[in-house]
Amino acid sequence: MKSLTGKIKFVLIRVLAPAIIKTVFFFVPRKEKTVLIVRSDGAGDYILFRNYLYFLRNSAKYKDHRIYILENSVCKELATYWDAEIVDGFIWYTDGNFLKWELVKLLYDLQKLRIETIVYTNYSRKFTVDWIIGKVNAKYKIAVDGDCINASPELKSRGEKYYTELLKVNDQPLHEFVRNKQIFETMTGERCDLKKPFIVGHQLRLRPNGSIVIFAGAGQTHKRWNPVRFNRLCLRIAERLKIKIILAGAKDNAEQELEISKGLSDEQLSHQTGLNMISLCELIGGADLLISGDTVAIHIAALLGIPAVCIAKGDLYGRFIPYPPELSARIRCIFPVNFITTTENYDQWSPFAIDEVSVEDVFDAVAEILNYEVQNKIEPA
Repeated sequence: MKSLTGKIKFVLIRVLAPAIIKTVFFFVPRKEKTVLIVRSDGAGDYILFRNYLYFLRNSAKYKDHRIYILENSVCKELATYWDAEIVDGFIWYTDGNFLKWELVKLLYDLQKLRIETIVYTNYSRKFTVDWIIGKVNAKYKIAVDGDCINASPELKSRGEKYYTELLKVNDQPLHEFVRNKQIFETMTGERCDLKKPFIVGHQLRLRPNGSIVIFAGAGQTHKRWNPVRFNRLCLRIAERLKIKIILAGAKDNAEQELEISKGLSDEQLSHQTGLNMISLCELIGGADLLISGDTVAIHIAALLGIPAVCIAKGDLYGRFIPYPPELSARIRCIFPVNFITTTENYDQWSPFAIDEVSVEDVFDAVAEILNYEVQNKIEPA
């Protein structure tokens, strides 16, 4: 009975409801000069994309368009706080809703916009997002002819049938911010002068806290360095560098925080947990240094010009980290001892574990950066 119910639900959500909605709106004319930018991002990816919305808004091709964004809901807080004024509206989706009734509402909301042009601007497309775009009526549907990181070659090929145009861009290893630049230049037919991610200063309240901020949590478990290693690092920092540590993280990481805090006094280490994304940005923006294995936190530091040590296992080397010097010279990445730092690993998942990153290497990087910053009196960018 349960199996039958599941099959009926699948047919209703994935077949009948989308077909009915698409048929009803087929007879409704599209609104001219409307464009929907589709993203399938995490919060860190959004940071590397968002500046190009301003370029798009001022481009000759799209400056007179109404611009809407379909984006993963994990980006909602950052997007609505920083960029609501530059776009005409956001539509949010969640990856886990592909077999839920929320998918039907999403398709209805997208059809209701009566969009003329849809552009899926991710280099690594997801077939689920291709499928959603295929169910929405639009005169023009454009996507990037990218790689197969998020879809098999077969699914990537199947997804391409939903589009009227595929954008061709350089397939050589590039940092994601630079890749996005190429995509938006190709999309608009204009040259973009953006050099690196930035944020307008008044959008955050930044106050120096004279501390090292450690963000030990991470959305993905393979990016979480062992709490015992963080504890050893904190003890060494407190003993040798005499600088205060602020431990930031989620409310549900109490056990992890307890392990990290062992042997440290309240004067040596304080806690700021349960911060929302904007508060986390402000905390990092006031720090002397950030230490984290979470790339969202690292991208925030790069955006705000704060030096950071990124503890990384080496996935997709060069795509998100490390940063090339022209984007940020203040992000130091520490990889497992035997990891080979080469762009040949650009589209490869690292076979190493993040716990193979040594405490000694991380501490040496922290000490070197702090010493350099003090000697050269470098201010945040």
